[in-house]
Amino acid sequence: MSRITIIGAGNAGVAAAADLTLAGHEVTLYEMPQFRENIDPILQSGGIMLSGVGRTGFARIAKVTTDIAEAVRGAPIIMAALVGLAYETVAELCAPYLEDGQTIVLSAGSLASLEFNRVLREKRPDLRVTLAETLNAPYGSRRGAPGKAEVTIFTHTPSGIALAALPAKHTELVMKQMGEFYPGLYVAGENVVEVGLANIATLLPGPCLLMTGRIELPRSSDLFYSKFTPSIWKVVEATIRERNAILKVLGLRELYPFEKVKELFTEPGVQKLAGPSHMYHRFITESCPMGLVAWVSLGDLANVPTLVCEAIVTLLSEVSGVDYFKEGRNLERLGVSGLSIDQLKKLLNEG
Repeated sequence: MSRITIIGAGNAGVAAAADLTLAGHEVTLYEMPQFRENIDPILQSGGIMLSGVGRTGFARIAKVTTDIAEAVRGAPIIMAALVGLAYETVAELCAPYLEDGQTIVLSAGSLASLEFNRVLREKRPDLRVTLAETLNAPYGSRRGAPGKAEVTIFTHTPSGIALAALPAKHTELVMKQMGEFYPGLYVAGENVVEVGLANIATLLPGPCLLMTGRIELPRSSDLFYSKFTPSIWKVVEATIRERNAILKVLGLRELYPFEKVKELFTEPGVQKLAGPSHMYHRFITESCPMGLVAWVSLGDLANVPTLVCEAIVTLLSEVSGVDYFKEGRNLERLGVSGLSIDQLKKLLNEG
């Protein structure tokens, strides 16, 4: 039995807590106090009822808490399963209580590891922990009705989820540690930028922008992916092309090429998925500032033009009334402002 702390009691975090508990591990589940309603049903029932594919049954969670000190102290592995907007806040909450030797894995981080690292350097410059992030979460899952301690896993992400540590010299160590919980699930990425830039959620703001009229008008169907027209696909492909130019300058691989993205988005099951019903949906308010702004920022650092990505961010900033370039994962927030390409590579690979 191995110990793990899971931060975040949303769909992915609760699914992981239940699944890993049923697998025989000792799990602590943490949620921020302002979202206590997410864990109240779990505290009342003493656990989580897991259904769907894979392991099922009632999982009696070892510890459920809103006390961050209690959650992270002594935890060898900490896995954060959060929305992109929350990683900086959680880093600030964790920083006073983290201990040397711990490993922190950010699920579907989208470069959140760089942001997390900046906070820890500012708050605890002498702290020695290992950071890592993954491309995807291990599950496709949804919590039950409000007030219920239930979660359903609809799909297990196929093996081959890219994982990288910051710095990359620790990737094999984290692969071994996470292999205790998810045997054979992860493959090593070159570094966190290669993994973070592969997050396909970052491709969704462009289609949302082009569908603004449809999203804001009442309609009989809210299907999203099935409404990708040839022109929308051209914008998706252009966005990927700009991302790939950044990867090339950094000597990194393309983990999700356009053909693979198109194949995924046109799968029958995906085609039936609902999309945004307003322009404050997470496809915009999260994927734009936490994803596209990071792409544009790294493009600036690498001297790579990202005109399509910049246009999408600019227009969605106007739509949302938020300056995403200022509020998103820009170079300052990522902690790499002022670095040269060589200095960035050294940070990513050696620390």
